[in-house]
Amino acid sequence: MSKEQTGGIIVLFGGTGDLAESMIFPALHQLFKQEKFSDHFALVGVSRKDMSDQEYRDYAREAVVNEEEENNINEEFFKHLFYQSADNTELDDFEKLSETIQKAADEFDTDSSYIYYYSLPPSLYDETTTNLKKSGILDLEGSHRVAVEKPFGESLESSKDYYELFEKAFKPEEIYLVDHFLGMDSLQNILATRYYNPFLEAIWNRDYIEHVQISLPEDFSIGARGSFYDENGALLDMFQNHILQILSFVAMDLPDEMEEDKINKKKLDLFKHIPEFKAEDVKEKVARGQYDSYREEEDVPEDSLTESYIAIELEIDKERWRDVPFYVRTGKSLAENHMTVDVLLKMPYDVSVSEQPRLTFSIQPQVGLSILMNQNHSGKAEEVVKTVLGPDKETMESVYIPEPYENVLADILKGSKRHLSTFEQVKEQWRITDSIKNGMENLPDPSFPNYETGSKGPKEADELLEKNNHSWIYRE
Repeated sequence: MSKEQTGGIIVLFGGTGDLAESMIFPALHQLFKQEKFSDHFALVGVSRKDMSDQEYRDYAREAVVNEEEENNINEEFFKHLFYQSADNTELDDFEKLSETIQKAADEFDTDSSYIYYYSLPPSLYDETTTNLKKSGILDLEGSHRVAVEKPFGESLESSKDYYELFEKAFKPEEIYLVDHFLGMDSLQNILATRYYNPFLEAIWNRDYIEHVQISLPEDFSIGARGSFYDENGALLDMFQNHILQILSFVAMDLPDEMEEDKINKKKLDLFKHIPEFKAEDVKEKVARGQYDSYREEEDVPEDSLTESYIAIELEIDKERWRDVPFYVRTGKSLAENHMTVDVLLKMPYDVSVSEQPRLTFSIQPQVGLSILMNQNHSGKAEEVVKTVLGPDKETMESVYIPEPYENVLADILKGSKRHLSTFEQVKEQWRITDSIKNGMENLPDPSFPNYETGSKGPKEADELLEKNNHSWIYRE
């Protein structure tokens, strides 16, 4: 992250929500401790709850203490926090918000930079943006940016509708689309490893790579998210945004410079080369699952057909990746819990080894690159044994690794989109996802539930790879 300091006003809509409490406050506090902020900044939290400024500061402090040791707290940070109770549908409340913004600006002589962070349901985007404009807040002299949390829409068409709402008040360069996975240093490391190691990029093609697996299994259930999750399922909750973004780092062509605009253009080009799924493709290349107690979760219908697991085989219509399948999987209540990319290398000879050589990028909880190779067994010329190199735990544990929201928020503050998505990418992600969703809707109802809690997932996911003589790499 840049050493330069930033100031201005952050208006946090949804200022008492789960995201603010668990992610945004701790991340902003870290940035403050690292002196990423100048003295001329303030944050105004906005929600429907009644709170004084001091009560809000106490609330934020408690959220930070939940993530950090008490003796690591910088008390100065909380003095920069203000609060305004507001109903986002009421214009009068935005006039009060304008007064609070001015109060915060006067107290800290803030820079003329304004960021509006929407930690809100999409149903409030329209009236929130309209009232920001009608109240005159967007007419304040200076720069204005809006940051919007995923999911951005529920389909390609709805994403276009939402974007048009923002375009009525903001320029395209002022609209920031947040997918916090992009803030993970361990994900960004995939691209960096390819870029800074030419020998690796030399084999990054169909001549040397047999297939790729992107795995995001989770060992916990949907918990209290039943209402939201049952409307989305694994496809919309994880594949449309997170998984496709991970795929882009693995499969995109490298830019000639590691510059954000060039990176985003290469990612967009990659998405455009992922074909839409036809009905027959969905039948043959998509496996769905639902864990055995899913329908017993809070706010989930007892006859729900929403998938809590999905596995997909994708192809990329580029010569580099011709005939190389990309398998992705994610699900809830499984035996595993990690984010991993496995790149399986071809075996050019008819030899027998215990495990196929591969490169593994560990994203969470372990981080870093490891390589599995085969070598001669000492003293036994006819036997080979596997050797695993990395990840370099000593190096990884000796450096500070920012939390994803630290990188995301730092980007927004300084006007960068290195750790954010673009709307052109989002549209392509929805194009791909909509084709899968439409294909699933036109298939017979799945036989759910079809996997046990704590298992590896449905047998259909294994069969998806077995037809190509491949198999998932499972990690207990």
